[in-house]
Amino acid sequence: MFHALLRIQKCHNDIVHNIQNVLEKFSIRLKDLMQEKNLNIKELSKLTDIPRSTINSWTLKKRSPMIDYLCVLADFFQVSIDYLLGRED
Repeated sequence: MFHALLRIQKCHNDIVHNIQNVLEKFSIRLKDLMQEKNLNIKELSKLTDIPRSTINSWTLKKRSPMIDYLCVLADFFQVSIDYLLGRED
């Protein structure tokens, strides 16, 4: 029983670590894309109809993006969702 609990804990830790990596990569990619287009959070919000507070939470790695917002950003920046999430270069 104890070993099963240890395996569950390790699995949980791996998932949390992977989520943190994706948030980190997404935040970096988003900030880089905004910088390439000389956009600040307010401007990106206005152009995409994504709330400023949502974009801000992404840049601070406090919240993960929902799929509908990923689609909007991918279309806006003309990149793939995989690129935004750091799964491809």
